Amino acid sequence: LLWWQAHSTEFPVLSLMAKDYLAIQSTSVACEQAFSVAGNTITKVRNRLCPETARASLCTKSWVENNIGEQIRLK
Repeated sequence: LLWWQAHSTEFPVLSLMAKDYLAIQSTSVACEQAFSVAGNTITKVRNRLCPETARASLCTKSWVENNIGEQIRLK
């Protein structure tokens, strides 16, 4: 994450995504919430999602909810 922080001006969107994707959860609450969201994404109906698609869907949902794209446009 230090590399992404140092190069955040060169890669603003990717650095924010890297922080989200590579960050380690510090509490179990966030982990439990992540599993809850994942449980809503990977259901009995959508049980054939490949891991990459599921991960992309969950990350995209997080980025949309946290206005990652909006933060970049406002700078």
